[in-house]
Amino acid sequence: MSERHRTSPQLIGVPGNLDTRYFLRQVRAFVGRKRSAQKRPFSVARMTPYPVSYWQLHVPNLSSRVELLPSSSQSSATGTDDALKRLGPSLRAYEGCTIIDINPGLGLWSSKVHHLVKPQQHILVEPRASLFSPHLKPLADQWSSPYQLLHWPEEDVWEPDRYIAEGLLPPFDNSKSKKPSQRILILANTARPGLATADQTRSTSAYRKLRTWCEDVNLSTGFHAGGPVRMLLWFPDREKKPILPRTIQYRSKLSLMLEMTSDIEEIVSADDMLTGKKKMRDMGTELMSEQRVAKRMEEAGMTIPDGRRTELYEQVEGNGKALPGSSTGVRMRHWHKELHDLQQRFQSGEFAQSDGIEPGIVKRLQRGARLTPEYARLVELERNLKHIAKRTRLIEELLYEQDQIDSLNAQSIDSNLGESQQAALQAEVQERKKRLQERLDKTSGSHTRDEFKIFRDERKAFNMNPPLLQWDQRKADPLRAYNTEFYPEAGLCLVDVEPKRTLSYSMTGMQATTFSVLMTALWKRSTENLSTLDNVTPGAFDAIIPKVPALTDPSRGGERDVLDLPIQRLTPEMAYGILMAWLDWPFHLDLADFPQRGDTKLPFSRTE
Repeated sequence: MSERHRTSPQLIGVPGNLDTRYFLRQVRAFVGRKRSAQKRPFSVARMTPYPVSYWQLHVPNLSSRVELLPSSSQSSATGTDDALKRLGPSLRAYEGCTIIDINPGLGLWSSKVHHLVKPQQHILVEPRASLFSPHLKPLADQWSSPYQLLHWPEEDVWEPDRYIAEGLLPPFDNSKSKKPSQRILILANTARPGLATADQTRSTSAYRKLRTWCEDVNLSTGFHAGGPVRMLLWFPDREKKPILPRTIQYRSKLSLMLEMTSDIEEIVSADDMLTGKKKMRDMGTELMSEQRVAKRMEEAGMTIPDGRRTELYEQVEGNGKALPGSSTGVRMRHWHKELHDLQQRFQSGEFAQSDGIEPGIVKRLQRGARLTPEYARLVELERNLKHIAKRTRLIEELLYEQDQIDSLNAQSIDSNLGESQQAALQAEVQERKKRLQERLDKTSGSHTRDEFKIFRDERKAFNMNPPLLQWDQRKADPLRAYNTEFYPEAGLCLVDVEPKRTLSYSMTGMQATTFSVLMTALWKRSTENLSTLDNVTPGAFDAIIPKVPALTDPSRGGERDVLDLPIQRLTPEMAYGILMAWLDWPFHLDLADFPQRGDTKLPFSRTE
């Protein structure tokens, strides 16, 4: 083995006796077998302890195998180092625990968490034995090592009964404790760059794993049978929207279940928070959210290392560049950055208005002049910005009127006011709502009306106490990761999922099943109001709404007129109240009568 090969493992934190040539032979043989069988390329993603430079040097042809690893290319410390600095204070409470490490890959993240936590037992469960044994086996072969390496099939790695049967975990206490347990810590990675079939998606995606997680937390089953346990989960950033939504437009049944059962915090993110997405909040709300988080971080003495800060954080701190539209309530679009760059390039003379004409000489080009592609794009984007700014000014006026209505609504329920005063305030509310609706009806263009409704509901969700979204309750901004820190280039996020210390919305097995199918039926039309209950069963709206006071209480996120409350703004309290009222209603649908879909089925065998 060359001197370079002897020293590089020590730099990247892997055993010094690594036989790289053996590893390459195993990888190429595995990929060759896959291709010869005419199956899809092997594309399971795992975190690895190798920086990009290592893979480019040693495994240059491994295009069908995706290894994901934060490297030191963007920062003096790797993403895993920065993440552990943030998690360190809370993880030290798990010293001496049992770590269940699912899909550890080559083991950098595993070894770093191990060094911090110092577990009594560290179970490495890696289904891909032929690929990763040369890297994980030296850890388990060390004298008196707490590591245990297991090569189980993928369908077994999430089954706690298998761990108990193998004697790796003690039988769980049947008392079904609701007190959080610090005896077990789960590390997992579900990242896969591309899934060929729906079955593979259902069995491996973070969405499915977290859905089962919520059910087990609520029922004290699975890994939570001995008390709720904590999990640090890596998964593709693209799967994050319905799990930890940053706008109520992305809220899902799963995010609602997570709000009821767990506290979820994003530690690492591949999202810079200002990349224009199809569904975003207005910039004013985003800035207010960021300002609150910056204040929390300052009070807690938390900082974000250079190179890990998001652009939104930089803007709030006054260090970032002001992008076009960032000073208004307009939603940030992906082309705002492009416009900013084009403006800077044009001012510096990098491109002309048209071929052969220097910038600034001709104010208005003659008809028929051929614009340079860059200048044509600049003109197009500036025109878009002006149009959107005009529409935004109108929306801001409408939102201001809506804020006045909400303020009057809140005053009208003040118990210190007499009935006549409350009635007068309500009359004024109804009159203002009527005028606002008339103005909306006269507004030309459906985009303006739609954006007003979106911004209105987003602001109401944000102004709740606490805010509706767990994203707006975050203690700190996530550490920014870069696609170039993973090999091949990909975006991963790390979330810390910790069950709530007190479950306010406990359910039996049958109640949990009913909740799942009922919420699925409602969330098909999440932008509509609760009148959709009548689409599930006629008469359900009139029977259930009066039984759930939170729906009409503005102080709890409700609306005096429940028809103004979209389903995507339902709080956990409201959703749980709807479930209880549904079960108490004698004419509710039986479970067998609900339309059966793959996403709504739960294990009916679970006991009450």
